[in-house]
Amino acid sequence: MQITEMLITNKTARPGIPITPKGLVIHWTANEKKGADAVANRNYFNKPTTEASAHYIVDDRQIIRCLPENEMGYHVGAKSYKPEAVAMLSKYPNDCTIGIEMCVNADGSFAKTYQLTVQLAADILKRYGWTVDKLWRHYDITGKNCPAFFVDDRTAQAYLGKTALAAWNLFKQDVHKLLTGFPQKPQVAVGNSAIAVELTLATTGKLIAGVSYVPVRALAEAAGGKVEWEPHTRTVTVNGQKLACLFDNGTAFAPARELAALLGLKVEWDGTRKAVGLRREI
Repeated sequence: MQITEMLITNKTARPGIPITPKGLVIHWTANEKKGADAVANRNYFNKPTTEASAHYIVDDRQIIRCLPENEMGYHVGAKSYKPEAVAMLSKYPNDCTIGIEMCVNADGSFAKTYQLTVQLAADILKRYGWTVDKLWRHYDITGKNCPAFFVDDRTAQAYLGKTALAAWNLFKQDVHKLLTGFPQKPQVAVGNSAIAVELTLATTGKLIAGVSYVPVRALAEAAGGKVEWEPHTRTVTVNGQKLACLFDNGTAFAPARELAALLGLKVEWDGTRKAVGLRREI
């Protein structure tokens, strides 16, 4: 994977404010016109009148770095933010996130853009010691329909042939597999069961006093569950049920068996690989 550095100099979009990243946000350019590739979008960011920016722009041929990762970009600005984003990131998530823009120009290959973005995301996560629970859609932070192919079902079907949630879960699985060498959610039939989610404890969970703890949001979303966060009481609910959690660096962890029960899954432990497998009857 090669990264072309073309740092913008537009001070309106590059304030030069230092940040300590806590998460990685995925966007789309929403510009399907021919020629709207990574260079074109970088040049747009560099116009003196442009107030938006992201750290990386990816098309089907290259990855362009527009900002250093330790500088703030303007990619998730909004009048208000979702409570979970405020609790896990900050009151102004631009000050602690890295942004990636995915190009969708008509004369490019989205499949290649997708693969380059997976590689870039895995590289960033690896360098910071993060797991896929640090991946965010723009939508997760502000509610904006971005990237639309991970938020809107019709757009997701057009680009990836899946529902938006399935497409987002697939992206996280692809990043996880490249990051760890293991699939996060293999769909392999075993007897009368199918693996719903698999997380390797060495990289995405915790083993405490013989009890396996897993990241709630990443696992529940991968299994199709609904996670809600109440910041005032620090309460996590999964499918409407409260769940006792531990918190580490802004991430909620819960015992695998308790979370599995709320998701209608069964837990299996692979001692050789030190992995927790969660299965759903089919």
